[in-house]
Amino acid sequence: MTTFQPDWRSLRGHRIPQWFGEAKFGIWSHWGPQSVARSGDWYARHLYGTQPWSEPWESRRATRQRAHHRAHFGRREGAKDLFPRWRAERFAPDELIDLYAASGARYFVALATHCDNFDLWDSGERGWHAARVGPGRDIVGAWERAARAAGLPFGLSFHQNWTWRWLDVAHGRDQETGEPYDGALTAREGAGTWWEGLDPAELYPRRHDPGARPPAGESERFYARVRQALDRYRPDLVYLDDGRLPFDEGSVVESEPVSKAGLDLLAHYYNTCPTGGIVTIKDVPESDRTAVLLDSERRQLDTAQPYPWQFDTSDGEWFDCSDDDPMFHPRKSAQQVIHTLIDVVSKNGCLLLNIPQHADGTVDARARDLLAEVGAWLRVCGEGVYGTTPWLRAAEGTTGLGEVKGYEHYNEADRAYRPTDVRFTRRGDAVYATLLAWPDDRRAAITSLGTAAELLERAPAKVELLGHGPVPWRLEPAALYADLPPEPPTRAAHMIKIT
Repeated sequence: MTTFQPDWRSLRGHRIPQWFGEAKFGIWSHWGPQSVARSGDWYARHLYGTQPWSEPWESRRATRQRAHHRAHFGRREGAKDLFPRWRAERFAPDELIDLYAASGARYFVALATHCDNFDLWDSGERGWHAARVGPGRDIVGAWERAARAAGLPFGLSFHQNWTWRWLDVAHGRDQETGEPYDGALTAREGAGTWWEGLDPAELYPRRHDPGARPPAGESERFYARVRQALDRYRPDLVYLDDGRLPFDEGSVVESEPVSKAGLDLLAHYYNTCPTGGIVTIKDVPESDRTAVLLDSERRQLDTAQPYPWQFDTSDGEWFDCSDDDPMFHPRKSAQQVIHTLIDVVSKNGCLLLNIPQHADGTVDARARDLLAEVGAWLRVCGEGVYGTTPWLRAAEGTTGLGEVKGYEHYNEADRAYRPTDVRFTRRGDAVYATLLAWPDDRRAAITSLGTAAELLERAPAKVELLGHGPVPWRLEPAALYADLPPEPPTRAAHMIKIT
């Protein structure tokens, strides 16, 4: 067994475990106290409203969220006051994991700590966690037991590296009354309240100028908590919500001085994880893509990657949202999820799909329908998804990735694909060509498989439409042509197997 040292040269010797490259599809539970508001992501920050240092894109959303928070929870309630309201009283992890496995998911990731700095596990050394406040149970531990029992690799996501620049708003003042927000509270002021015995200074970052870099202690506390969770739950995958290793150079929260503690964490984790371990970040040079895995948030890539990677997205907002205002991400159709899945897989990636949960722990009927349809498609076409590798060409067709939108530069969308838009995967002697739309004339024309393209190693022996069976075909210089049946056997995408 390789022993890794805390430096990039050593860590580049790490290899992405085989299970991940074969899994292709995972489900994420990005769920916690912010689900109480049913008002989407970044709620714990934006409930404080627009502050003088708020970025321009935040103004409309923060104004809306502050009004929503006052209407539902009152003027004096801060981020911490969402915690006891989150009860998770109908949370049934075994039933949900069974639902996700039936949808075709081959791994599962649970939120450990979001930017609101509240641990969903019994972190022990601090009181702001789900075993003490709110649910009164170890949410992460419940997820871990259910996932392991179902045979799914288990992951954890950590986002509290953002807290320094995310909850600085808690030190502001109400712009109407001038009253300070709850970031200024002390442990002594908790006497006689629900948070008696808890210290807000352990939850909110200390007061600092906007843009100021955090001191080394912030990095030390972050990595100590992450390491404690990794040692306790032994996750197969660790999602770090940062461009680079948190608090290091290039991080969203570079510390002063920059921290190299992330390298220590990687070495420790890889040396102790029974399945080899995976750590994801979002800005990975190709030379480092075995040391850490590239994660792409809501940004589809246009070419196949040399190493496995992960595309993460959500069915709508990251947290439960009952509003369809255009400022929020819309819910997804099963067709969009299937199209995204096969596009990502054709480029050597895995799709991690978040299914928002209500605060009580349940998921709605719309999400269940989506999962059922995705699962039905994978039961027919999974052989061209799971365990596949990229073919010589990932795609053909003229429909691009679409325009980049918003401050986040996301490019995902429910695109109007044509029958000429095809995605390719490979398993052994078989090439799978997936049509992203059904041709009206019932004739598939796959130009990358024509003899003029010179990509086929030898002539096909058999052509099948999965879910239907063999179909008539002919090989010509311009394309491989296949005659399809009157009706498509699958919805959303149609997979042709060429043996």
